[in-house]
Amino acid sequence: MKTVSELLDDLVSELPSVDSKLCMDNRFPYIFTKSFYFLQDGPEIYKQKDAFSLPDNSFSNQDIEKIKSGCQQLLEGKGFRKDHPIIDLGIKPCHKLFELFHYEFVINTKYPTLILSSFLSLESLSISFKEFNLPLVTAPC
Repeated sequence: MKTVSELLDDLVSELPSVDSKLCMDNRFPYIFTKSFYFLQDGPEIYKQKDAFSLPDNSFSNQDIEKIKSGCQQLLEGKGFRKDHPIIDLGIKPCHKLFELFHYEFVINTKYPTLILSSFLSLESLSISFKEFNLPLVTAPC
C-alpha cells in the first residue's frame, strides 16, 4: 500500500501545471492528508488524534457519510476543474467537510473573484473560509 505522500505525489504529477499550482497555493497537501487519514482511521480514531477533537457532536451521521464521499473525491483529485468537480455534497456537508479540516466559513461579498474558484462545483453560493490561525482563503461552495 502506498503512503499518503506517494499518493499525493502521484496525483499532483498527473495534474496540469495550472492545477498543480492551484493545489500548492491553496494548501491542498494539507487537505489531501486530512482526507486520507479521515478515511483510513474512521471518524472516532480521527477525532482522538485531531487537535480540535473533530468531528464532534455537531456532525450528524449523514454529515459523516457525505464527508467520507467528499474526502474520497478529494483523494481522486476532484475539485480542481469545472469539468471534474466534487459532486453530491450539499451546502451543510461542504461546511462540515472544511470544518473538519479546521476551516471556518465566513460569508464574503467583498471578493468577486475567488482564489479557489474551481475547487468545488457548487457555484450558486460564494462562501469564503479561513483556516484557524492562517490567512483568509476563499472558495465557492
